[in-house]
Amino acid sequence: MTPMRRFGLVDFVLFLCVLATAGGVRAGYLMLAADNGRNAGPLVVQDVAGDADLQQLIQSVKDNSTFISTAPLADAPEETAHASPGYPYVVGMASRFVAPDRRDSTVRWGQCILGALTAGLYYLFARRAFRSLAVGALAGMLCALHPFWVVDTAAINDGTLTSFLVGLALFVGSRAGQTGGPFASLLYGLALAGAALVRAALLPFAFVALAWFLLRSRRLPSGWLGALLSFLGFVIGLAPWTIRNWQVFSEPTPIVDSAYLHVWMGNNPKADGGPVDVATLSTEQLKELKDFKKQPERYARLGRMAWDEMRQNPPAVPQHRLLSGLAFFFGQREIGPEHRVVDVATTPADAEAIQGGGIGVVPPEPSPMPKELADNYEVVFLWTVLGVTVLGLLGWRWSYGWREESMPAALAMIWIPLPYLLSHAEALSGPRLPLDGVLLCYTAFALLCFWPGVRRHLLDGARAATPPLPR
Repeated sequence: MTPMRRFGLVDFVLFLCVLATAGGVRAGYLMLAADNGRNAGPLVVQDVAGDADLQQLIQSVKDNSTFISTAPLADAPEETAHASPGYPYVVGMASRFVAPDRRDSTVRWGQCILGALTAGLYYLFARRAFRSLAVGALAGMLCALHPFWVVDTAAINDGTLTSFLVGLALFVGSRAGQTGGPFASLLYGLALAGAALVRAALLPFAFVALAWFLLRSRRLPSGWLGALLSFLGFVIGLAPWTIRNWQVFSEPTPIVDSAYLHVWMGNNPKADGGPVDVATLSTEQLKELKDFKKQPERYARLGRMAWDEMRQNPPAVPQHRLLSGLAFFFGQREIGPEHRVVDVATTPADAEAIQGGGIGVVPPEPSPMPKELADNYEVVFLWTVLGVTVLGLLGWRWSYGWREESMPAALAMIWIPLPYLLSHAEALSGPRLPLDGVLLCYTAFALLCFWPGVRRHLLDGARAATPPLPR
């Protein structure tokens, strides 16, 4: 394995530059476009269709530490596990310590700090994974300036927190996988559990990433200790919510009970890659589902309906998967008969009519955005999606020689999109946001592979310099 360079003065200065750039850009956006953090700004990159449900969950946590809302197929508020608990609990508990009129601005400024730290984590990860300060610095700067992450700083939604936890898991996972260490191993397990709690679709990635580390630990000094601590961290992180779900529903539910609901959304006659409202079910079907008293039973019945649909219409299955994949990477928007990636809402009625897209505009007060940005944001966001997707996939392929050092990121490239591809994505780019950091690292790798000075080092891979670690 190529030796890891010491973290010297240059490395530290570049780390501070990444943090300062990321923090400055996000703070500037909050001040200039989001009224100093008091509103969500004119741009959105995560679907806000479930905003009312999220606010209900946050309020429930704040008031009495419960998780109650009017879930899909419920006629009244009830104890629920249909949504990931992490973000509502973080915001709900934080709401107890700030005035109600300052809650959202406090959350947004907190997300500004998390966004800056996320860019720093990807700098550290790419520097270590590819043994290249140039790749680390470029990846960190791309994360710092990534427009989707900058805009999402102003959203009361889980994108920023999830991206931070994924970045933390990748960095500590790569470090623990190369050098071991009890603290890094424990933190790795906790970070994977935290990411899954904030966004349940990341649970398969968390399981696979943990399994990789358990196998990797066999080759590390005192690897049994690191494996044990990472496993305990993962279990400790998930255990409280799993126990709560057992007490409420009397059946094992690791995080959410709505997996079958989302499978049905991606596999029904009206599936188009994005979310589908349960109101599209027939009156008889709705009555049948609501007759089940327990929430998991309702969603399990939807799972059987999805399976019946797949058996009766096999050609539709790959079509739905293709639509889900396109929606995951590029967003999905439907306005009347047209499909668009981006649009502008100028009135509240327009905002209600818009159901998704790679990026959309909500109707704030007169937009404080600079005219140059308002005129060019479509070009910026669309080229960003295209460039990051193409170069990210290219960098993933070219980085094969560094697969062991960068293994957590390679796993993320497969296992983060997979649940969305098998079910459905959202209308906007929310599902893709946690993967964007990985894509940006591979984008940095691909771009520097075109640079003669570092091309040979990157393309030759880790085994070109020294023999591999003993097995």
